Amino acid sequence: MVLTPLAAWYLFCLGMAVGATGLAITAYLSVSPRWLRWLLVLSGLFVVSRYLTMLLLASSTDPTRWWALRRCWLATSVGLTFPSLVAVDQLVRHPAMSPKKLVKRFAPFLVIYLGVFLFGEYRLVPDELIGMRVTLGGFWRGVLLATQSVFVLGFVGLGGLLVKKLPVRRIRVALLGLLAAQLYLGCDGLVLGLGGWYFRPFLFSELLTLVAIWFALNTARTQTL
Repeated sequence: MVLTPLAAWYLFCLGMAVGATGLAITAYLSVSPRWLRWLLVLSGLFVVSRYLTMLLLASSTDPTRWWALRRCWLATSVGLTFPSLVAVDQLVRHPAMSPKKLVKRFAPFLVIYLGVFLFGEYRLVPDELIGMRVTLGGFWRGVLLATQSVFVLGFVGLGGLLVKKLPVRRIRVALLGLLAAQLYLGCDGLVLGLGGWYFRPFLFSELLTLVAIWFALNTARTQTL
């Protein structure tokens, strides 16, 4: 297989994304309680499965053999939203919020994501750079786009209010990093959802989000309000 420079860069970015996910998982291991820690680790492994699926579909001479992995393509819907929410909670540590309450707040989004994963209309189409990729069509594409938009707007809105109230500069920086990453991720998803072209294969917004989550969780572990 002869690779163009952009295709080679794409594969390199996939490797970086796996490494960034591993970095985030190391931060998940410091979260308590234990059940929340392992939920985060599972979400991280789910994200890794996305990048491995992308690699297989990009490099395989028979991409259809990997069709069973199509749902992994949407792993970041959960794997970059729920950990971001946990990271905010770890930074703020509000006494009125507990891990169980946090999961309950996220539950409506999780139900919708599961609906998309199970019943979505998946299609295998040629990738703009190399191999094939999975795309979501029909009604469920709009559902995922709307759900992601609501999450990002709520996340950025709430986070913006919290930034003003946090006295520790390093914690504010970590929170701002999460807000910027989710906003960038949301803009990427919106452009793709509306059918426009952008450098989706290079995963810049996902890499930024993974690093922001790692930085926020490590900051929460070492800093106190």
